[in-house]
Amino acid sequence: MREIKPESLIFDMDGTIVSTVEDITDSVNVALLQFGLEPISVKECIPMLGNGSVMLIKRAMKGKKEELFDDVFNTYYSYYHQHYCVKTKPYDGLIDVLLEAKRRGILLFVYTNKPYDIALEVLNRCFPKGLFSLLVGIPLGGKVKPDPTLFIDAVSSYHLDFSKACYFGDSTTDIETATNLHCGGIYSVLWGYQSLETLSSFHLKPTAYLENPKEIQLVLDEKL
Repeated sequence: MREIKPESLIFDMDGTIVSTVEDITDSVNVALLQFGLEPISVKECIPMLGNGSVMLIKRAMKGKKEELFDDVFNTYYSYYHQHYCVKTKPYDGLIDVLLEAKRRGILLFVYTNKPYDIALEVLNRCFPKGLFSLLVGIPLGGKVKPDPTLFIDAVSSYHLDFSKACYFGDSTTDIETATNLHCGGIYSVLWGYQSLETLSSFHLKPTAYLENPKEIQLVLDEKL
C-alpha cells in the first residue's frame, strides 16, 4: 500500500480515457489514399500512436513519398478535425470512477500529445462538463511527451505537489513522462494500445498495472 493520499490524477488521452484508434486510422487512410499511399489497418496504427500527430503520419507513410509529407499531414489533420468522434468513446466504467474522484476533491487533468483543439472537442463530446480541471494538449510544433515542460508550465497556478499526483497512461512514453514529472504514483493501463509485454520490458517501471478502469478506485482508496 502506498503511503500517499492522491491529491491529483493526471491522465493520458488516447488508449487511456478514450478509445480513439478507429477514427484515427480512418483519418490517416483518407490522407494516405488521396496521395497514392497504401492504407494501414487498425492493428498497424496502434504502435504508431503515442508520440504526436507528426510522428504518426511519418510512421504511416513508411518512408514513401516523403516530399509529400506536408500535404499528407495537412489532409489528415483537416479530416480528423471533422471526424474525431465518429467511433471514439470513453472506456466502460471510467466516468463513474472519475466522478467519485471529483466528489472527493481530487483534481483531474488530461495531458496528451493530441493537438489541443481536437483533444478539447473529444473531452467535451465524451465527458461531463467540468469533470477535468485542465486539459494540456500539444500545439503544432510544441514539445511532446515525455518532455514534461508544457504540463508543468500549464498547471503552475495549481501549485501541484507531484509527489501526491498519480499518473495514468497506456504507453512507455507515459511511464517516462510520469517519471519526468516525479509523480508519486505511476500506473500503466492495460486496456490501451501497448501490451503488458512491451510495458513490462521498459527500463522504467510503473507503480502498478491496471487491468480495467474500475481499478482506478483502488488507487483512490490507497490500496494500489
